[in-house]
Amino acid sequence: MIVPVEVFNAYSGNYEDSPESTEMKKTFLLSAEEIVSSYLAYHPEEKLYADVTLTGMDKNYVLLPTRPIKELLEITVDGEEIRSDEVLLIDDRIRFKKRSRIFKKKSEIAVSYKGGWNVDDMPAVIRLSIMRIATLMLSETGGNIGLTGKSFADNSRTFINYSNYKKYLEPLDGLRIVRF
Repeated sequence: MIVPVEVFNAYSGNYEDSPESTEMKKTFLLSAEEIVSSYLAYHPEEKLYADVTLTGMDKNYVLLPTRPIKELLEITVDGEEIRSDEVLLIDDRIRFKKRSRIFKKKSEIAVSYKGGWNVDDMPAVIRLSIMRIATLMLSETGGNIGLTGKSFADNSRTFINYSNYKKYLEPLDGLRIVRF
């Protein structure tokens, strides 16, 4: 899990710790994590990607389906192994150092690599988005529609949140993978 229940408790202000409540909070956190992952188009937590098959496009780089790329373990192009000193890792792509060398159109590229962030190094905006979405889910339990209130010196206000996570996901736009 990217956000532990203890951190979520502090963020949400809900410290109920019965086994049922803790399990429900884990479910909300994991669901929020899935929503964020779906929006980003990759799971942000560091993991090993083995035997990912890509196709060349007559460019000196190839795009990978996650970011950031931490370590390239192996790359072959049409069965020929490429040495790691021939390529650079740049965020979500592998690029040949020599611009004259390209991944030929329709060439089959097999890649094994480690990508994503370690939980301790996860961008704060990802962690915050997960907590915001999970807090909204928590506020909707028991049939609520996400009502919250705030008292000011001159009056009180009631805020209604619906299950539209767009405003919580928009800050992640710079980390998304969007390809056409």
